Amino acid sequence: MSWCIAADSSCNLRGYTPETPHLSFRLAPLKVNVGSIEYVDDENLDVDDLNQAVAIEASASSSSCPSAGEWTEIFKSADNVIAVTISSNLSGSYDAAMMARNMVLDEYARDHSGVIAGKNIYVLNSRAAGGKLELIVTLLDRYLSNNPTFDEAVEYAKKLEATSQVLFSLSSYENLVKAGRMPRVAGAIASRLNIRILGTASSEGTIKLVGPSRGEKKAIRGIIDAMVSDGCHGGFIAIDHVNNEHTVELLKSALLEQWPNAEIRILPCGGLCSYYAEANGIIVGYGWL
Repeated sequence: MSWCIAADSSCNLRGYTPETPHLSFRLAPLKVNVGSIEYVDDENLDVDDLNQAVAIEASASSSSCPSAGEWTEIFKSADNVIAVTISSNLSGSYDAAMMARNMVLDEYARDHSGVIAGKNIYVLNSRAAGGKLELIVTLLDRYLSNNPTFDEAVEYAKKLEATSQVLFSLSSYENLVKAGRMPRVAGAIASRLNIRILGTASSEGTIKLVGPSRGEKKAIRGIIDAMVSDGCHGGFIAIDHVNNEHTVELLKSALLEQWPNAEIRILPCGGLCSYYAEANGIIVGYGWL
């Protein structure tokens, strides 16, 4: 039977090739709307062009989720599909994917006289964005090489979601404030004082502020302290960034000093994460399974 792991483009994997044979990876693109132009967040997007357009556009910009139709196309591509979405409290992507799941399974049942066996779709709400999705996709890919049943794979995906977290360290907050993701007063004060803000995902999948940090070294120390507090012991760590290679390399060195055997993957942010993390933003996904 064929397998597919899918994610929306809040996952920053682009051109990802699964390790497991006969497994595909598909991405459902979110969109960023700037003025009258819609930027599709796929592997063809020039993220620098998007960021420049956002910076000079006077009117408000926004993002939108993949349609149910886009998810439907992905769900029809394999017998077993596990999809991972951005937090349902940040986007409608999860709801669109669930609608598509129900449509595809209903259609499959009609075509097979009511029998669903042989077609399985599960949609996982990551309650996050960025690096946490990359961790789930990568480790689930490796797990599938053991040839589990669909139910076993779903349980493992749920366990990964429950034992992983995301942190973000930002120096610009305008788009988060405009989208109602961050209190306007907090964003204004942080910008005025040139403070990097460390945040994480709440249990409900909303953005929760951890605290401010002044300076690069303190920001890195704050990230590692938060990871230790969560129970992280190294393992796979995903770091996404918006044109901030220097700080990310310092962070990587500090993480390897803390956990010498950690596996660290560094990726540039795609369109959606770049839009919200803004210039020099960093997103870290990690777990403690």
